[in-house]
Amino acid sequence: MFFSFRNAITTLGICYVLVCADAAADTSKTTDNDKLALSHTPLVLSGSTTRKLFFFDIYKISHFVDWPYDSPQQKNEIITLIEKAEVKQRVELTFLRDVSRQQIEEALIDGIERNNTEKDLLLIKKEIAQLSKGFDDDVEKHSILAISRLSKEQLKVSFNDDVIVETQNADLADALWSIWFGKDPIVDTEALIKNLIKE
Repeated sequence: MFFSFRNAITTLGICYVLVCADAAADTSKTTDNDKLALSHTPLVLSGSTTRKLFFFDIYKISHFVDWPYDSPQQKNEIITLIEKAEVKQRVELTFLRDVSRQQIEEALIDGIERNNTEKDLLLIKKEIAQLSKGFDDDVEKHSILAISRLSKEQLKVSFNDDVIVETQNADLADALWSIWFGKDPIVDTEALIKNLIKE
């Protein structure tokens, strides 16, 4: 039995199709975390910490940023750049226990109030209430809330990889970021930027 050049080319073509099909099948088997990562601009992890209330761990928060190498690497300068949204960034909250939608809404508003005491927050509170409608009534452990700031105004919020809010609202974005990077943050801000700080 002879193996002709034509047969070789045909065999190679079939193998190529099968390899492509396998590759496509493999990408469809990504985990939830992989899907979440693919849905956002690739950023580097600047740091993580845990939000605690009394003795309970509520959520793990991780901050990701598109960090230019020539940017300042001192704590106060880094926080200023982050607050002013001069870099693309994202915070991800991974819940460590079951919570209710109402508890999340109240926690966000509380964090905003303690960092914006001089501002009229009526409109911001309405925006937070609207945002929280995208959550499940009962938010289960391991659920992920991702808040991406693509520019000073552009805000994108995802819950378990489903986009629930896309808006051009700098006031809302500033208010949300103040929860973790404001004057009275609810977590250790330095832990959120530890990978950016130059020793």
